[in-house]
Amino acid sequence: MASSAHSNADATIKVRFRAPEQGGRAQPAGGRWFGCPMVIRGEGFDCRLLLDGKTLEPERWYEVPVKFLSREQADTVLAVGQAITLWEGKTIAEGFITGIDPVPAETRREPAPQV
Repeated sequence: MASSAHSNADATIKVRFRAPEQGGRAQPAGGRWFGCPMVIRGEGFDCRLLLDGKTLEPERWYEVPVKFLSREQADTVLAVGQAITLWEGKTIAEGFITGIDPVPAETRREPAPQV
């Protein structure tokens, strides 16, 4: 299991937001969660960074739990060590995946039995 403190997280990322003069956000990301597409292998996946009231200042590294809006689609490219970018009309942050949480048994889709 990933080192996430959130039982509902899908993955954990290590991420660094760009400074505004590097094309980053004008304001730091903060609040309960922060939503944006995460680009993995050139493909975008809507996600929420689970911040729990933390503020992510630019140019500092943070380890952050992430929830994907469509875990099934993201599963096709999730891999520990995989590079990621966060997108908000432009690249606002870079990082990599540090952990992948298992799909909870109650939401896992099992193949239909063969008859």
